[in-house]
Amino acid sequence: MEMQLHPSGLLRTDDQTFLGIDYTNLKALCRIHGLRLRDSNRYQSTEEAHNDFMNSYQNIFLRPKKMVARNPFQADSKVAPGPEKLKASESQEPVNRSLGHGRQTQETLINQMIKALKKFPIERSQLEHHSIHKMLKVFPCLTAQLSRHELQQISTIAIIETWDRAQIIFGHNGFYLILKGSVTPYTQETSKEAVDPKGSVIGVGGSFGSFQPPAGTEAGITIQCTLTQEPCEILKISHSGYAKLKKEILAQNYALKESLIQGCHFYLQWPKLSIDRLANLIQMKNLPANHVLVKEGKVCPFVAYIREGECYILQDINSLMRTPQEKGSRIKFVVVGKLGPMESFGEVSILLDQPSPCSIVTMTEVQVGIIQPDALKGRD
Repeated sequence: MEMQLHPSGLLRTDDQTFLGIDYTNLKALCRIHGLRLRDSNRYQSTEEAHNDFMNSYQNIFLRPKKMVARNPFQADSKVAPGPEKLKASESQEPVNRSLGHGRQTQETLINQMIKALKKFPIERSQLEHHSIHKMLKVFPCLTAQLSRHELQQISTIAIIETWDRAQIIFGHNGFYLILKGSVTPYTQETSKEAVDPKGSVIGVGGSFGSFQPPAGTEAGITIQCTLTQEPCEILKISHSGYAKLKKEILAQNYALKESLIQGCHFYLQWPKLSIDRLANLIQMKNLPANHVLVKEGKVCPFVAYIREGECYILQDINSLMRTPQEKGSRIKFVVVGKLGPMESFGEVSILLDQPSPCSIVTMTEVQVGIIQPDALKGRD
């Protein structure tokens, strides 16, 4: 048996790495009855002693412990202690229990949402509106059709309807989301007895109807009528309620843009008609920190009205710094000021087509209303 010294300081034998010798096991190995030792008069070891030695000699080597790779996303997970196999029913039990727990949690949240939806919208607390919004965000049929602002306020117009089995629901006047039970599409040509309960079933999370009255080309595509297959709890958003919500959101956005302009001191004496024209041109944007808005020596890319956050005003001090190790030059900027909420920039640069005398970089996350230069063309 040949031993070699491994570069890392570990010993190697027979292509295996070990830390050293376990002398307790070595002494036990030497005491095997019938084993021929160097200083003994025995001609050879017995076959039984030889077999015992060959089966046990690996125990005298101290080997490094095997490190099990740790999953950073499962900090509390534990490795199974041994290779013991479970029966099919036993191995599936934890999985089924986990799935059952997840399903139970989802049903509990849906039941809480149904309880809140059974109240009139005006009677719901802010906490209930928040929980409804949080739960509705998991339904793709809503997130795909509603804007972020609409989804946040949809609980103010949503109601719940309870339906028994074998009832026809006419979905011509709203959008319906199934929270409990199931339905199947239904047409006037199809009788209740002819409906196949196993085909085209719409279950929890499914929907029918629409947020707005469908156009002529969409009327045949959208499912308008359904037949309940079991008792159902269905969330309803009426066409009239959704139209009213859209108007309210538009009014809120317009009021926000109008107050944004009026809050800037350059516009305090402006007439309302002129402010209204600018408010219709504003687009709201959220920008991250350290985002360059304006470059010194360039015409501003837009007019901006800051609603939240702060920006640095930077200016080149016209000093070129050279080092022997560097090629070229480096421009040094210094902070000469800050811009905060209810302040604007870019108007003079765009209207007079003049380069900006400074750079503007976001200091924090910033919410701004911007007007593109093209939108200002032809405006007095």
